[in-house]
Amino acid sequence: MRSEAEIKKQIAGVRDRVKELSGFWLGEGAAMIYVLEWVLGKRETAPAGELGRSGADSERIAGNLAKLAEKPAARASAPRAAAKKSSGLKPVRKRS
Repeated sequence: MRSEAEIKKQIAGVRDRVKELSGFWLGEGAAMIYVLEWVLGKRETAPAGELGRSGADSERIAGNLAKLAEKPAARASAPRAAAKKSSGLKPVRKRS
């Protein structure tokens, strides 16, 4: 059996990894975190009881993970936008 410190390290690892992912993986990450927190006794409802419930704890975890994933994406797109402005090139318009 793993110690509480090892489980908390796993939770942090999942959160860090999900920052780089999106879509389907956010829900998967939320489910992993929920299970690990349930093992630690931080959640009352067993993971099977969470399935299909609207507004459940795992849904809130997924929302938080989505916010974490948005931050690096926003930072990565900011330098690209600045580079386009500084290059002085005009966007190419497609003919229809």
